[in-house]
Amino acid sequence: MSYFPSPVPPERPKSKSSKKLWVVVTVLAVLVILMLAVPELALLLGLLLLIVSLIGLVVGKLPFLRIFGRKRIAALTAGSVLITIVAGGFMDTTGAADAPPSADAAPTTKVSETPTPSPSPSTLADFIGETCEGDELVMEQASEKLYCDEGATNALVWTSQDDHDKSVLAAKQEAEKKAAEAKAAAEKKAAEKKAAEKKAVEEKAAAEKKAAEKAAADKRRAEEAAAKKEAQKQAAKEKAERAAPEAYTPPAKAPSSTSYANCTAVKNAGAAPIYQGDPGYSRKLDRDGDGVGCEK
Repeated sequence: MSYFPSPVPPERPKSKSSKKLWVVVTVLAVLVILMLAVPELALLLGLLLLIVSLIGLVVGKLPFLRIFGRKRIAALTAGSVLITIVAGGFMDTTGAADAPPSADAAPTTKVSETPTPSPSPSTLADFIGETCEGDELVMEQASEKLYCDEGATNALVWTSQDDHDKSVLAAKQEAEKKAAEAKAAAEKKAAEKKAAEKKAVEEKAAAEKKAAEKAAADKRRAEEAAAKKEAQKQAAKEKAERAAPEAYTPPAKAPSSTSYANCTAVKNAGAAPIYQGDPGYSRKLDRDGDGVGCEK
């Protein structure tokens, strides 16, 4: 016969249950004291106990606290909820008691985006020169207004309406001045850039003109050198021609009716060679045109 242990834990003796009850009561008493002395800590412990008890309700037991059964855990849960609520109430009461009373007679203050402390009952003039927290704050009382502006020491102080208007006007004028200076600088830069571009174009044109003039001068010098060389060559040729012996020119002879059909006839007649001016000389007998025919 097999033995299976029962899943339900055995019932504890009543003496142990009483002891646990006293432990729980002691813990609750400590929590009550904490609620009175330090409600924040009591609230934190109450929330922690509530979380633990909720886990115990799901599981059905809290072994580390020696609590078994959902009824006891439910009672622990109810107690932790009560502790949390009471501790929260104590915190609200303590916060309300520590809050300073409001000043009904204080001047009304308008806040732009960031808060500012309420002034004490006084006139707005008493706040002029005092430090403030944000440059967008405005304090108003009746028709008077104070503005939180930057003072002479670069610190934020309360200033009057007139000083505020002056500072706004000065800031506007400074912004306009800077804008004008920036515009003038941009225009100057653009003019300098345009002048530089114009100068570059002029320098390029001058360089091209100089290069063209140099090319033309080089071409002219080359042509002059070629002409001079040709003239020298022609002069040398003429000088050589003058230095060469003159060709023989036979004396002119009287015209004759003698004629030869060819050099053979001239040779047969015994007149070879025949010279220009001799009877029977003709151009057809002188092939090289040197004035001497039938030389061979």
